[in-house]
Amino acid sequence: MFSSSSQATPAQYTLFVAYIILLCLWTLHFLSSLVGLELLGERRQRHQSGDVKDAEKGGGGGAGSKVEGSGAAANGQSGEPSPAGSVAAQVEVKAGLDGDVVKLRPRSTGPPPLTFDRFLTSAVLFGSIMFYFYICDYLKLFPQGERTYSRDMFLFLVFLFFLVACAYTIKPNEDKILNRDQTEEWKGWMQVMFVWYHYFKAKEWYNWIRIYIACYVWMTGFGNFSFFWVRADFSLWRMLKMLFRLNFLVIFVALVTNNQYMLYYICAMHTYWFLTVYAFMRVLQSWNHNSGLMAIKFAAYAFFNAIIFDIPGVSQTVFRPLHLILGLNDGSRDIMHEWSFRAGLDHWACFFGMLCAYNYPHFEKYMAYLDSKSSDSQEAMKKLMIRAGIAAACLCVGCVWFFTFMGLEKYSYNSYHPYTSMIPVVCFIVLRNIHPVLRSYHIGLFAWLGKITLETYLSQLHIYLLANARTLLMLLTGYPMLNFALATILYLVVSHRLFIITNDCSNFLLPHSKDMRRTLRNFGGTFVLLALSMGIFFILRIL
Repeated sequence: MFSSSSQATPAQYTLFVAYIILLCLWTLHFLSSLVGLELLGERRQRHQSGDVKDAEKGGGGGAGSKVEGSGAAANGQSGEPSPAGSVAAQVEVKAGLDGDVVKLRPRSTGPPPLTFDRFLTSAVLFGSIMFYFYICDYLKLFPQGERTYSRDMFLFLVFLFFLVACAYTIKPNEDKILNRDQTEEWKGWMQVMFVWYHYFKAKEWYNWIRIYIACYVWMTGFGNFSFFWVRADFSLWRMLKMLFRLNFLVIFVALVTNNQYMLYYICAMHTYWFLTVYAFMRVLQSWNHNSGLMAIKFAAYAFFNAIIFDIPGVSQTVFRPLHLILGLNDGSRDIMHEWSFRAGLDHWACFFGMLCAYNYPHFEKYMAYLDSKSSDSQEAMKKLMIRAGIAAACLCVGCVWFFTFMGLEKYSYNSYHPYTSMIPVVCFIVLRNIHPVLRSYHIGLFAWLGKITLETYLSQLHIYLLANARTLLMLLTGYPMLNFALATILYLVVSHRLFIITNDCSNFLLPHSKDMRRTLRNFGGTFVLLALSMGIFFILRIL
């Protein structure tokens, strides 16, 4: 069955066997649930007929019917209690038996653990999507098309997309600097440009793409520093949760398509920078709320960061022990060249994001002063002039940066990028938050896309483009724009579903209760499934 001449790899066969096992389990579980529902329906029917007979005898009423009625009221008049409603109903019934009116609110412990039914369904659906990845980019069952660039067409599509998004999907949000909706919006429109840069072979936008990637790395430093500084949650569960989010999908995609992990360098970079922020905040965490001691920590981080990435050859030497993970063997360069190049381009972005997060309270306080109600017209004019001056300064600095660096050829620009990429980032952040009206609204379509940036990044390489983003997936040959529309729809639907599946698997394997015993049991079960699948594969191969 599995001959040595087969094109599939052992890892692919193992995952295929695991998928078949999960599919069988899901089918059996689905059929058993149908039988269970049928039996439950018969029981309800017998129970209802018994209630009717009791009512005809005049035996119903009293305390029993009152308790049942209070439960229905607590569950919201519907007869189908919600989980929260059913808990409230049980509390009220127990209190009612004593004749006292007591209202108890159950203690919140986060979202309930994912049920095995939901997890099994998500796992089967995930396997189906991975099979689609396999036939698209490994077997290449669909035709491939050449990428062509037309500046007019590219700018037209970008303009049209941004126009529709701004005209129809603007939504209100809380007035907070760099609020969640705003950062998701930021990630969303950058991701559109990033993906279309590949799809349309828009090489002249290379320098801008470098800025967008620097923004993502900046957000990694800013967001994770803010979390650890405020929450001080350095638990193993928290670290595993983040590592799972960053690497669950990419590991399976790499195995299914037989690619090296470093091909998806964005995931490798974000994983590394997250771990550096975690180490920075975890080591000597008692220093985190002392400004003088934090200055020492920042200086030490900058010192080691400069040694590793600013001295030629050091990064390749330091990370070479991790060559099995971070290495990219393309046969033409040193195996660590890709990692050293990619990480080196943005090696100051994460550090600068951490600095911005540390000084965020000062910026927020100053903006609150500018937004506060003025006591007289003179003070109001002063605040207006300050706000206008800040905006004008950002625009001037941004223009100088643009005309100085963005016209450079890509290789020349790369030498300046690590040290200048933060200029447009700061200018954008200040201008985006300079006025409460700008902070209080976001573009909903871009915010939705921003939530699935990891999934769209990985999916674009296998079901939107093919052959390491060098060719297009052609579902409708001869109709390039119709193919673009159809491929985009499927690409977004699959990416969004992968986002949901990743969250489902994360919530099942790493439940919010932070029960490490349950976590180990869940991961152990997953390991057993993969080991069993591998054993079945080798047995069938021998036969």
